[in-house]
Amino acid sequence: MDDLAANRGRAVLRGARRPRPFRRGEHLITAGAPSDEVLLIESGLVKVVLPTGAVREPITGLYGPGDLLGEIGVTNSAPRSAHVIALVAGAAWHVAGSHFLSLRDGDPDVRRLIDETWRKRQRNADENQLRQMRTGAARVAMCLLSWAREFGTRLDSGLELRGVSQQDLAHAVAMSVKTIEPFLHALREQGLLQTGRLRYRLPDPDRVGHFIANAGGMN
Repeated sequence: MDDLAANRGRAVLRGARRPRPFRRGEHLITAGAPSDEVLLIESGLVKVVLPTGAVREPITGLYGPGDLLGEIGVTNSAPRSAHVIALVAGAAWHVAGSHFLSLRDGDPDVRRLIDETWRKRQRNADENQLRQMRTGAARVAMCLLSWAREFGTRLDSGLELRGVSQQDLAHAVAMSVKTIEPFLHALREQGLLQTGRLRYRLPDPDRVGHFIANAGGMN
């Protein structure tokens, strides 16, 4: 029931408008800018980055088709707190903030969508916290498995995630690119991972899950 209501909420936000295309590397939202609209992702893949000023600015999550972004700033009339940057070219609906607030107040399905969005954010935060308690290859594998399951393409030989760079992965697991290289090598050596340019393939996701479960907190 909730999924159906949230999908109806997405249809309401789409209205009669057309989604606006975006390119890889494009900033869909920039931290510090006014919160004057919300985005509903139609296709592609984006990352949310916290502008801490550090060399490795943390990535708090990836978002794809059906995901709602920017609604907290609009709801709170607060400036943007993070960057939203495209990883894979796609398209998004841009809904004016005032129109979004009107729909939120008048349409229960839009409210269901917002509730679903916030539940997903909480799950992501819990998952990030759990992941940071792990070390080494297990932490990297947890991140790749989660992303591949949600945003990857199912192939005859497992799942493939595209658009994510090694730097993106490193920032998501709070490590440097140099630090994660041996962990990626270890996963490849065990047949758990195949990599290419902006591409990660997990030939057997269940084996990756078993590896994570048996890795404990050790490197």
